Amino acid sequence: MNRKSGLILTILMALVLTACASKKEAPVAIEDDTTSTLSDADSRNAKGAFGLDEYSLSDLERLGINGDPLNYTTLYFEYNSSAMDERSRVIATRHAQHLGQQGGAQVNLEGHADERGTRDYNLALGERRAQTVSQVMNAVNSASTIQTISYGEERPADPAHNEAAWQANRRVEIKY
Repeated sequence: MNRKSGLILTILMALVLTACASKKEAPVAIEDDTTSTLSDADSRNAKGAFGLDEYSLSDLERLGINGDPLNYTTLYFEYNSSAMDERSRVIATRHAQHLGQQGGAQVNLEGHADERGTRDYNLALGERRAQTVSQVMNAVNSASTIQTISYGEERPADPAHNEAAWQANRRVEIKY
């Protein structure tokens, strides 16, 4: 009887610890440390931040973009989706503008998926995600050479098997 009680107690403790475990936060992009010649009040109200005419710095901060969107090279997607959110669209637009300023440089877009789904499905989903980013970037700057590749689930950013890892793995990486 003592052994059964110990086993039940161990299982209950494992369940309690699992339920109380803190959630892993989604990856956070590196913040820009550049300083501006404008005062903070002026810069937050200035339209055209970093060449994005419709966004002020406070608009970018609202989207979770601190500083120049060029500092962000990973775009994240929802589960089973290749649709871009506003944050990702702003980052892709800024990268396309940068490519135009570089005289049509080459960029690679690497599409990824989480481990759920078949290998073939995840390869196709990664390709759709990369193509979506490519379409947005080509709409802004068609002079650049943009290549897409899908790695599906083969190159996870986080190898864990939980929602936080899956969220980190649903991405397109912009590589110069």
